Amino acid sequence: MATDGKCCVISAGRQKKNIFSKEKKEVKITLVGEGSSLIGGTMSATIEKDFIYDTIVDGFFPFVDTDIGYAKKSGHGISEIGLPYEQEPAITHHLNWFLKRHGKDVEKILGKKPFPHLILFNGGALKPAFIQERIRGVVSKWFGNEDESLPKILENPDHDLSVAMGAAYYGLVKLGKGVRVGSGSARSYYLGINAEKERITKKGEKAVCIVERGLNEGADVILTDREFEVLTNQLVNFDVYSSSYRSGDRHGDVVSVDDSMSVLPSIQTVIKFGKKGIKTALPVKIEVKYTEIGTILLWCKSLSSSHRWQLQFQLRGNNTALNVAEESVLDDSVIAAVKKQINEVFLEISDSETLDLIVKKIVDIVELRKDKWPLGFIRNISDELIKQIDTRLISSVHESRWLNLTGYCMRPGFGNGFDEQRIKNLWKIYKKGPEYSKNVQSVSEWWVMWRRVAGGLKPGHQRQFSQDLTPLLIPKKGGSISRLFPQEMIEMWMAIANMEYLLIKDKIKWGRYFLSCLKPKKSRPQHFWALSRIGARELLYGSADRVVPPDEVEKWIETILSMEWKNYKPVLSALIHMARKTGDRTRDISQVIIEKILDKLSQHNISQKQQKSLKEVIPIKKQEETAIFGESLPSGIIIKQ
Repeated sequence: MATDGKCCVISAGRQKKNIFSKEKKEVKITLVGEGSSLIGGTMSATIEKDFIYDTIVDGFFPFVDTDIGYAKKSGHGISEIGLPYEQEPAITHHLNWFLKRHGKDVEKILGKKPFPHLILFNGGALKPAFIQERIRGVVSKWFGNEDESLPKILENPDHDLSVAMGAAYYGLVKLGKGVRVGSGSARSYYLGINAEKERITKKGEKAVCIVERGLNEGADVILTDREFEVLTNQLVNFDVYSSSYRSGDRHGDVVSVDDSMSVLPSIQTVIKFGKKGIKTALPVKIEVKYTEIGTILLWCKSLSSSHRWQLQFQLRGNNTALNVAEESVLDDSVIAAVKKQINEVFLEISDSETLDLIVKKIVDIVELRKDKWPLGFIRNISDELIKQIDTRLISSVHESRWLNLTGYCMRPGFGNGFDEQRIKNLWKIYKKGPEYSKNVQSVSEWWVMWRRVAGGLKPGHQRQFSQDLTPLLIPKKGGSISRLFPQEMIEMWMAIANMEYLLIKDKIKWGRYFLSCLKPKKSRPQHFWALSRIGARELLYGSADRVVPPDEVEKWIETILSMEWKNYKPVLSALIHMARKTGDRTRDISQVIIEKILDKLSQHNISQKQQKSLKEVIPIKKQEETAIFGESLPSGIIIKQ
């Protein structure tokens, strides 16, 4: 029997089924210990059936008064790897709030006060009969039912399989073998405004409905009855709200922001208008598209000129470490001019000089430095480049420029609602490899691109990437590695290092390999950067369960400290990154190792400011992001808050 805690879960799960489904008065739970004294470390306890019933029923399904309003509890609640848990444990509280909020909608449809006659219990947690009876009794009490037989329970023989069966049926529907039940948007969405002048503004007390509940995916909405103002050439905040309770609002309706609305992550941005950058209030119309992948595309269309700016809000799951802020939005006509330029350069048989000047030409059109190109703009460029994916086959220069610009415009691989599809399209060419595999520039740019977009690759993709590079870089016992260009090998190292979704065992394999290759007189800064990314305490986009254990990284640090290096700057930077405090004892390096690093830092006159992250938990700052990621992130993306 395993001693890692899994056996305890299995035992508890089996006993739960026994006491809920059989006439047992009590059950015995056994927790098996670890280590050499296996039997001596075992603990057991006998739990009575009545105690379990009272704890579960009164704790999670208590009788609650229907007049109790919704009150969000203060405090942080439980969190694990960034996931917030609901702070109110009583399920009947949530059921009460749900029924109260939707009661008027049901009454409007039925023409009378509603009463639930039937209840369908779904999911394994609601399988026990005593839980079903408690919920049935609570609901009956709320609605003042005199007939004790109501509400009735709908038969569901496979509670444990309910969700799986629904998912399987949906899969059949996608293949055209079932009936698709469409309900449109489950929520209505609103954009915050200043109602006095109907100006789009920060934290307005009013909001305009831009997507109404039930709106079909793929629908277009133009708010023709209202005019708005947007502030240009200055930082503005677009507040977005959603509600699954308000069903009477139609697009264009201006409503008061209240507790029935949930606040979504806002977008801070700069609407670029005019070459002089004068701050002004510009009259606009709002145009909206509700897409099938869960995003709202919103345009502000100028009423005084032909300018049109697009904003995009992410409504479905995204990387929890991502924030979008201070992103400029360019006029559609500027974006169109850049797309035209890209087509002219890549679709024609251009010479190397013309291809090398493509970035300068884009800079001249948008009047923004390359590092200031906003996220929405570079994703527009990447869309055009992906359309012309086969133009990279024309020549080695076409390929290297295409890879370089596509990787730059797609970094870090996520942050935009359509990035998942873009990465899918890029992954199609992965197995083929670079077309001009004997050209140093093409090969180097190939690995640079995958390093840049690594954050958008799925864990399976990253694992395949790792497996494919293993025989190229890590020789078998008695064998030798493939002959590679020196620059190609460096880019391979850096690409692997940016794969934060790799399993810990794979990261340990790569970390040990990187460490074995470090030579005091020959190692380059990129080598230390790669090792520090693999052994990082704080990941940029990966979850905490993909962090290499501290005892393994401590061995790497000890090895580095035992050697004398020609250039200590990248060495010390790597040590700081691998030993950075997180406040999580499962990730943090031991204090003994920390003291050794601090001693080495003091020998090389490293400032107290640089040492601070080894002594206390310090959030990663923007300038550190650039160093950790390997280059600047797109204007507007902040990985860690």
